[in-house]
Amino acid sequence: MDWQGWSKRLFSARGTARFKLPAVLFEIEPEFVLGARLEGLGRHARRLRHVGMAPVAPHSIEPHLARANVANSDELRRALASVAAGVGNSGSYGLVLPDGAARVGILTFETLPDNASEAEALIRWRMKEKLPYPPEEALVSFQVLAREPGQVEVLAVAARMAVLAEYEAAFDSGNGGAGLILPATLTLLPLLPADDRRGHLLLHVCSRWVTTVVVFAGRPCIWRTRDLGGAEGDVAREVAAEAMRILASARDRLHPDLGETWLCARPAASPEMVHALAEATSQEVQVLKPRAEIASILRAEERRLFEQFGAPVAGLVSNAGSAS
Repeated sequence: MDWQGWSKRLFSARGTARFKLPAVLFEIEPEFVLGARLEGLGRHARRLRHVGMAPVAPHSIEPHLARANVANSDELRRALASVAAGVGNSGSYGLVLPDGAARVGILTFETLPDNASEAEALIRWRMKEKLPYPPEEALVSFQVLAREPGQVEVLAVAARMAVLAEYEAAFDSGNGGAGLILPATLTLLPLLPADDRRGHLLLHVCSRWVTTVVVFAGRPCIWRTRDLGGAEGDVAREVAAEAMRILASARDRLHPDLGETWLCARPAASPEMVHALAEATSQEVQVLKPRAEIASILRAEERRLFEQFGAPVAGLVSNAGSAS
């Protein structure tokens, strides 16, 4: 998916802001912390200099929209310090968060004010029905997906400011703070094919969470995030069932021609999951992989780590290239 035609506004530490990719990126998930240092900025941010990863002890991070997310701050700081020792953390950094820490909504308006503050206020009001806390406690960012006479489609992201503060507090106070904050699946969209003629089903499975997105005509039209932690049965079966539910909803509401099913599973999906998804969607499942060239100068061990877990980093680098 090519973001070049978008407004280039993404969820950032300062609210809705123009996309700018920091030189160092960190991703925090319930099971791991991943870090990456880029070779350059802007249009030159095409390759990775270093990638590092550290495991996180179970139950240290419990993603939630409204409640505290960091149950063991010392463990998170330890993991971040371990990763930062290899990739660095000076200056502003980009932060990728678990999908369960933020709410993504796709909204439709008859009109939307040109003034960014007025538009944000209207979007915040519409997002309140999707949030389990007062909307004034949310940091809201948005992008206009499509603007036609009588209809404006918007992708909105909201996260509770107290939740964001928890994650940022785990970093060394000597760095420049988070210049960019995104939920993980949002970073994957630039890795999808830029073919607007057919739709795509994207499933992101990580740390027993699954986010399912339907992209049609070059823009997301259905977005759902689900915690699989309490689900009965194995993860492969639950992910396949989720795909079937989203496909049924998409066909009833949108009647799209869905061309491909894409899967990003971290760690890599089991053959059982791929097979279950293929049966559920009646399609061959394509694995969403980072572009190999941006990891060309990494050491072999770092390259293997990037290939298994680095899709969000690859998506951000791809978007930096299109947004320059």
